[in-house]
Amino acid sequence: MGCISILGSLVWAHHMMTVGLEVDTRAYFSAMTIMIAIPTGTKIFNWLGTYMASHTTTRTVDLWAALSFILLFTLGGTTGVVMGNAGMDIALHDTYYIVAHFHFVLSLGAVLATICGFIFYSRDMFGDTVNLFHVNTGASPYLSIWFVVFLGSILLIFIPMHILGFNVMPRRIPDYPDYLCYINTWCSIGSISTIVIILTMLC
Repeated sequence: MGCISILGSLVWAHHMMTVGLEVDTRAYFSAMTIMIAIPTGTKIFNWLGTYMASHTTTRTVDLWAALSFILLFTLGGTTGVVMGNAGMDIALHDTYYIVAHFHFVLSLGAVLATICGFIFYSRDMFGDTVNLFHVNTGASPYLSIWFVVFLGSILLIFIPMHILGFNVMPRRIPDYPDYLCYINTWCSIGSISTIVIILTMLC
């Protein structure tokens, strides 16, 4: 974690690859950005090693959330290595690729933590049940199914966004070419299904 913190404080300019930095500066920040993948990959292997060595037989909500986070964080980190290259960053800057990468790395971890906190404390807030989910033990088969469907809907939103980024669809612009319509449709389906899935827990 210390290596990630130190390297993370040295790569601030990877957010500014397109502002006219000289070639040597871009090369330095590209190298440092790609180097973050080494301690981050070690951290992911540590998490997976902890899970595999624990011989866990139960499938609790916490376990589903942790494995979902590791998957999403790994996907986000992989897309970040691509963005670490200054040439790729210039090509994909301000496209939907950045949006998908950012959400995989940061936002979805916070969303999963919020949902797990809601499930964990829902017994104290609402009694024994939240809709169909019996949260007394946290090992409800309904919650396991819910988490798998929720993860699938999240992937349905953000994986097509990477394709949109490679097609150089700019963000912050409300219109797009017709040939990108079907990919945007998949993102919209994933977004609507995510909202519906979250509402099934709350209603």
